[in-house]
Amino acid sequence: MTPLSPETHAHLGWRPVSGFGFARRMTLVPLAAAEIARVSQVLPVVFRKAEGRWQAVAVMGPIEGANVFVSREGKWRASFVPALLRVYPFKLTGAGELALWEGYQPDPLAADGAQPFYEAGALASRLQQTLRFLTTVRSGIEAAESVLERLEAVDVLIPWEVPAIETPQPERALTGLYAIDAERFAALDEALVLQLYRGGSLRWLHAHLDSLHHAQRFKAL
Repeated sequence: MTPLSPETHAHLGWRPVSGFGFARRMTLVPLAAAEIARVSQVLPVVFRKAEGRWQAVAVMGPIEGANVFVSREGKWRASFVPALLRVYPFKLTGAGELALWEGYQPDPLAADGAQPFYEAGALASRLQQTLRFLTTVRSGIEAAESVLERLEAVDVLIPWEVPAIETPQPERALTGLYAIDAERFAALDEALVLQLYRGGSLRWLHAHLDSLHHAQRFKAL
């Protein structure tokens, strides 16, 4: 991943995409805590560890490399789009710098419809907004970490697999995903439940549980 820089990108531009074909082979996308309740209305939301850190993710297909929510024409087949997909072709580096998705090819600024990365040597106004948005989303992704660590510590998280797939491809199976065990969750210590409630986490944890049935739609989609 190459961060944007005036030296490399001052004379280049980008184009807003008209569809979601870029996400056709993307199966998991990290979620900010604040968007989980909305995403859970249309997609399964589960948990994983990425580089040793817990995060919530939306599951968009039954196997690695498949996204059943992108149509053949590149249209999004649900009523809500996860935040990280709404700002393509931009993402953040580990250091929090604005960068382009792998494989995205900028256009010369002279090309029809190309928008500048930089204006007068500074990041273009629209991209400054994008940087702020992505920084907020990253903070929201990280906000779920401590909550999930606490649930892991009390043995509430259990392995999760996509249900109802009749012809699995073992080499492309989704692994390392976890869900809340509803019975163990219901039996949590009242003090911990109160802490989760006061921290605003109970809503998205319950939304996660309510979202798991969406995976049964993968075969039809």
